[in-house]
Amino acid sequence: MLYDRRHIVVRAPTRVSFAGGGTDFEDFAREYGPGHTVSATIDLYSHVHLKDMFDTNVRVHHETIETAATASRIRHPYARTALERHGLFRGIELTMTSDVMATGSGLGTSSSLMAALITACRAFRDEPHLEPNELAESTYRFETEAGTVGGLQDQYAVAFGGLNSITYHEDEITVDRLTLAPEVESEFSDRLVLVYTNLARFDHEIQLRHRDGIADGAKADYLSRILAISHDFRTELTKETPDIDHLGEILHESWQLKQDFNPSVTNVYVAQLYDHLLENGIIGGKILGAGGGGFILAIVREGAKQQLMYNLYPNFVAVDFRIVHQGAEIAWRNW
Repeated sequence: MLYDRRHIVVRAPTRVSFAGGGTDFEDFAREYGPGHTVSATIDLYSHVHLKDMFDTNVRVHHETIETAATASRIRHPYARTALERHGLFRGIELTMTSDVMATGSGLGTSSSLMAALITACRAFRDEPHLEPNELAESTYRFETEAGTVGGLQDQYAVAFGGLNSITYHEDEITVDRLTLAPEVESEFSDRLVLVYTNLARFDHEIQLRHRDGIADGAKADYLSRILAISHDFRTELTKETPDIDHLGEILHESWQLKQDFNPSVTNVYVAQLYDHLLENGIIGGKILGAGGGGFILAIVREGAKQQLMYNLYPNFVAVDFRIVHQGAEIAWRNW
């Protein structure tokens, strides 16, 4: 590759999942019929900088800095997979950063990162821009190649962007964008908060247990209820004047079911923090992602968010955020 000083910056949003998580596994659609989730992308991003190197090495910046003679020798599985699959074997410098930790947050940062990597690599090679469904499919495929076990929700959320109702059929996935009146979306966002548990989770084993649980007929009632709750959440949210307190109650019910289905999603520490949040102004919430740590998403009583955030500081980080409606995108390039 010629040293022509190309440099591109791509960002992809992370996501919060309100309901239905776990029904987005391919096994669920085969066993029980279509799964369904409600999720939204938020203004916390994964960032990718991709540029030409002046020599033939490959340099990748993440938690550490790797320099290798070729992309195949890079240890970071996502960087290695994306570079190799796009034929970027030499003369490349890649920097990956995130507004939250790159793994273990429960915010879909892994899919966010891979979607940003694919978008950057394709643009670098002057390949056609992928439509959101194509980007989601590629992200899922590349993540699987890199060793990730999980469902399909995150890939479609970060590729499409926005507030979406996503249905997972066995042979196709449909994304229905939910458009709220501006004042409703503003009020809804004002009542949402993220609280970091101070535990970074490693979800591979939890995801494997969830996948095994889908095949366990004794768990069918739990899965059916989790699916029904996701439709309840969508129905309430899309009313002309949704009852946000009721949405909080739905989140709480979803969290109770998630624990019943797979006890490894929680621990004593997480349970104590959740009880503390209930005592300090939330109506309901849930651990995001596979569970075991990362962030809790909560819906707060009207007017209680600021005081809750003050009460948590400095022992816990509470994050205010907004829903964003753009998926993975090129932020800047010099050609």
